[in-house]
Amino acid sequence: MRFLTLLCCFLAASTVMAREFTVGTVDLQQLFKEYPGTKTAQKKFNAMADKKKQDLTDAAEEIRDLEKELKDSSSVLSKSEMKEKQEEYATKAKAFQDQENQVQNDLAGKEQEMTQALLNEIKVIVAKVAQDKGVDLVLDSDKTVYAKDATDLTPDVLKNYKSSDSSDSDK
Repeated sequence: MRFLTLLCCFLAASTVMAREFTVGTVDLQQLFKEYPGTKTAQKKFNAMADKKKQDLTDAAEEIRDLEKELKDSSSVLSKSEMKEKQEEYATKAKAFQDQENQVQNDLAGKEQEMTQALLNEIKVIVAKVAQDKGVDLVLDSDKTVYAKDATDLTPDVLKNYKSSDSSDSDK
């Protein structure tokens, strides 16, 4: 990723050698953290995760009950009945493990999807601020070692959040 960013910088720099080239930086982590949509998305994600965890808790409880039943009735059941109960327990335990893995994968995918959607929204705002300030290239300050005469656009983007937030609340 850094190689691609560096390559883009060199390509962009070579195409605009005839005019002044301005570089800006932003603290993308700070912008993400303070973006108004982040809190809303986090609440939505947490609610979804809690529901899925509750579903898993119910399934885990069912397996614990079956395990307890197996232990309590081991002296009462015949060998074939015991074997049947053990197979049922193993099947349900395996199904629970699969369900747990699926939930984790689903949550990770949903989190990635939501994060990417928020980053795309933030990038649109950053691009608008960069155009307004006459900046040709914007880099993430966390991934940039050095940029001569770079303009930090982070405060301007944060102001843009506040102004669009107040205009949204006026409606």
